[in-house]
Amino acid sequence: MRNIIWFFALILLLVLQNGILVPLHIISVNLVLIVVAIATLLSEFNQGLIITLMGGLITDFMSGLPDGVMTISFLLAFLILHFILNEILAREANRFILGVAVLGSTLVYFFSVIFVSYIFSWFNLVTQIDFMYLLSSRLPLLLLWNLIFTYPILMYYTWIQNLASRLPIYEKSIRL
Repeated sequence: MRNIIWFFALILLLVLQNGILVPLHIISVNLVLIVVAIATLLSEFNQGLIITLMGGLITDFMSGLPDGVMTISFLLAFLILHFILNEILAREANRFILGVAVLGSTLVYFFSVIFVSYIFSWFNLVTQIDFMYLLSSRLPLLLLWNLIFTYPILMYYTWIQNLASRLPIYEKSIRL
């Protein structure tokens, strides 16, 4: 039941992103990526992996790229950030760590999309990508908008997590 709630919560985020933010010309935000970064920081590994896979598959369905590019990129961002937070840094939930996690996952996601698209272009599945445009224009905007929307998505994440924890599953709610 918790996964069903997260499925609809991620769809709601994509509707907000593509239905409201894109017409306002805030194209460079990726709300699902912010949820993946927050799930890496606040959830258990299995729940974060499920959220990442669902978000990647839904984003793959909505994007114009070949299937698998977004899912692979989200998984790489989740796994690298999970490794860094568990093995190198302290896994502590404060605003600085959250901001650094969103920045790090955005960078890993961005470069993994470029790398996976480059590999897919070998098989003629993706057209060539203009790297200079992406690095000079899209990356700074993506970093900026993801940082701006981090705190509202954190509140949305805790609301969904607390809603899902009220279900008859043996998990605890998040307290900030």
